Amino acid sequence: MFEPQNSPRVFGLAPGVDFPRGLVRGLCDRLENGPPEAMARVELLVNTNRMARRLRHDFDAGPAGFLPRIRLITDLDALAPGIALPAPTPPLQRRLELIQLVSRLLDAAPDLAPRASLYALSDSLAGLIDEMQGEGVSPETVAGLDVGNLSAHWERAQRFLAIAHDYLGQTTTRPDAEARRRQLVARIIARWQDA
Repeated sequence: MFEPQNSPRVFGLAPGVDFPRGLVRGLCDRLENGPPEAMARVELLVNTNRMARRLRHDFDAGPAGFLPRIRLITDLDALAPGIALPAPTPPLQRRLELIQLVSRLLDAAPDLAPRASLYALSDSLAGLIDEMQGEGVSPETVAGLDVGNLSAHWERAQRFLAIAHDYLGQTTTRPDAEARRRQLVARIIARWQDA
């Protein structure tokens, strides 16, 4: 990722400094005595489109030269060229699959929730699955929770959460968006550690 050097690789700006302008000035100063193409080898990862636009604007306002690659930290596919993962399950397909699973549960256990809550429960389950995948919590971990000495509410909740286990077991070949994002992040981290 970096060429070997003896100087520090952590840089800071004083509080109150215009960050994009200070970053551009600092990069230009640091690479001033290098070859012109040195700036083209720089890759900046920023957190928002607004910051990317501002950096491009500040670079454009400076002297003519190569620009660094400015990418969003959330644009994982651009950060991981060559890492092939299947496309995520389309959101509508995912929602319909979860509705079917929740519907079967409500048919089997009508005391769990009213039938009118089918769509709200499906959306809630989708949010929970996203959170589980984003945090790296497996359905087995949730299924293994001991709720025996808690109220019946927790037992019903665990039956509902078993749907997440069933659903995630079916999506191993084609992950949903959050699972795909987590897989990409893990592979990017491994690639950066090997570099």
